[in-house]
Amino acid sequence: MPGGHLEVSDATLLQAAGRELAEETGISPHVITSHGEIPLHIDTHPIDTNPAKDEPGRQHFGFRFLFRTIADIGELQTEEVSGATWRNLEELSDAQLRQRITATLR
Repeated sequence: MPGGHLEVSDATLLQAAGRELAEETGISPHVITSHGEIPLHIDTHPIDTNPAKDEPGRQHFGFRFLFRTIADIGELQTEEVSGATWRNLEELSDAQLRQRITATLR
């Protein structure tokens, strides 16, 4: 699952998600569309202190958006993404995410 952080140039969370999707997968922004402007899922979890990067411990807030694409999975950038697969909803192990995607697609 591509991810990243907000940049100063991002006007919205959705814009940041689309930018990160394009940057990390190499899929052109011209062939992705958002399913909506509201996050599909919001995740909060602690991040431990990282002395190697001089980063303190903190709470992380992840906003997941649902995008569609006509791109071929073979186009993904392997230096950014590994182990990527297209999956059917039934194959998602996170029951809450599976339920939210199902509800959104109705």
